Amino acid sequence: MTDTGNPPDTATAPAPRFNWLKAALVASLALNLLFIGGAATRFFMHGPPERFVGSSHVQLIPRRFFGELDRGRRNELLAVFREFGKDFRGGRRAVREEALNLAVVLEAEPYDPAAVKTVVDTFSQRSALLIGKGGEAAMSVIAKLTPEERKLLARHIRSRGDNSGRRGGKAGGDD
Repeated sequence: MTDTGNPPDTATAPAPRFNWLKAALVASLALNLLFIGGAATRFFMHGPPERFVGSSHVQLIPRRFFGELDRGRRNELLAVFREFGKDFRGGRRAVREEALNLAVVLEAEPYDPAAVKTVVDTFSQRSALLIGKGGEAAMSVIAKLTPEERKLLARHIRSRGDNSGRRGGKAGGDD
């Protein structure tokens, strides 16, 4: 005789197993929500990330220097670089064109060393003009700095110089 109306005996039924996959998925979801919440909080509390437009043109002034200034002052100083933007774009374009011209004269048959020298000399002159514009922009920014900001800039320049040996000798790079 079979007993079909009675529930199975819990003492003889196997215990439910802990599902590790579900636990890992729940933990992953919790971490994702934590990171998304942190990013959203940062965005809404501090605004979107800022891009230091123009500061890469001047290797004398590290980007980290601008990061320590308050937003209003940083925008005021970066406006100086924006004024030089047209000159920088034109100068970089001219330097790229000379590099392409070098490729053309290197492929020319017969090879003409005088044409190569002319292109290389023009490239050097245009690069020097671009570096000169960067120096002018740096001087314009430095002229607007307060004494405290000049000391902060000096500290960042010194810090970048101290770190250049540890980064594989990347001297003069922008932070």
